[in-house]
Amino acid sequence: MHLLKRLSMIMLFLGITGIMFGQGSTTSAMNGRILDETGQALPGATVVAVHVPSGTQYGVVTNNGGFFTILGMRPGGPYKVEVSFVGYEKASWDDVMLSLGESFVINASLTEARAQLGEVVVVGSKPPVFNSEKNGASINIRNEQIIAMPTISRSINDITRLTPQANGNQIGGGNYRQNFITVDGAQFNNAFGIGTNLPGNGTPISLDALDQISVNITPYDVRQSGFIGASVNAVTKSGDNEFRASVYAFMQNERYKGTQVGDATFARSPSSYNMQGMRLGGPIIKNKLFFFMNYEREKSEIPGPPRVASTPSTPPNYTNNIARPTVAQMDLISAYLKETYGFETGPYQGYAFESPGQKFLARIDWNIAQNHKFNVRYSLMESKEPSNPSTSFSPFSSLYTGRRTDMDAMWFQNSGYFQERNFYSPSSELNSYFGGGRFANTLRF
Repeated sequence: MHLLKRLSMIMLFLGITGIMFGQGSTTSAMNGRILDETGQALPGATVVAVHVPSGTQYGVVTNNGGFFTILGMRPGGPYKVEVSFVGYEKASWDDVMLSLGESFVINASLTEARAQLGEVVVVGSKPPVFNSEKNGASINIRNEQIIAMPTISRSINDITRLTPQANGNQIGGGNYRQNFITVDGAQFNNAFGIGTNLPGNGTPISLDALDQISVNITPYDVRQSGFIGASVNAVTKSGDNEFRASVYAFMQNERYKGTQVGDATFARSPSSYNMQGMRLGGPIIKNKLFFFMNYEREKSEIPGPPRVASTPSTPPNYTNNIARPTVAQMDLISAYLKETYGFETGPYQGYAFESPGQKFLARIDWNIAQNHKFNVRYSLMESKEPSNPSTSFSPFSSLYTGRRTDMDAMWFQNSGYFQERNFYSPSSELNSYFGGGRFANTLRF
């Protein structure tokens, strides 16, 4: 039984390790060394980092060599870091900002406390960031950059082009299928293989819900694997001790488009795009439990087929998009289908296609204790894209051998179909410390 218990623990560890290695980075870290004024290590010194907006605390003690490491920290900030040891003056740093997937370095020398009159002032210079001497090509994009970055499709692909090694969504000289993309550790690759590198036609999650994005091409991190192009990791926003909300809208129509290319002029076809969104975040229990949610609704209209049915006064003319079917024939077919089968055909000319869609995200962050942090997130994306009737035809028909969408044919609006793009993604993560910070574990589902 003792051997069986050991084997079971080993299999459990390997299973968790396999899960971890298949995921991307969702947290930040902090490390460094604490010495005294003579350069000797201070084992047992206490390092406490507080995420100021939410009050989330992380604390460890230094080992025999004076080194410390804090893993599983919330990206962003600002953080307030305080280092203390019995008999020594405290050292502190304010406005420390953490980047996703990178480790912030703090090295400190503590001075012995002396009983004397007067004010004691401890001044600490801003410690270097690991990013300044990083190993491997990577780039971190913070929320301020995401907000300021101009986008066309409001997709992660519009942001990752900040990577010098990127050519569109092809990073590091490879194909976009060689990238590994995660949001909060959950895979966001287009596993179906049709369309863009991301599900949902490239926009599976609202850009307004993302907090940071990191692009790693050659990371020196055993937690990141499963790709030969780049590892693109994103984390969503979290609530904090202040209620924050925003409402936004984007719109576009044919008036934003030109009417001339070179010496050629052309008329603009009616089209429109409208998107409304909102986000809300704040505390449920101050310093303990937080929420964040985001919702977007969008609808686009694009022109349908430009051809029109012929009439006695306007005979078929393929150059001018006048098809062979006549107005009388199309009206007769539409009336027959409605009277006989109750089927509404819709118009056969002068109509537009509508593409509705919506995105929703909800996240809960729970500070269970100083050594245990938990978060859970759920997102969905639902959209419809209209398509014309199939171009197939019967080669055995003696009446008509053309395709259904050739200029010899016309089709009603309701003869088309919608292709749905739906994407649902849950994610949860538990970050824990044991043994005074000597052991760290991340359990992710």
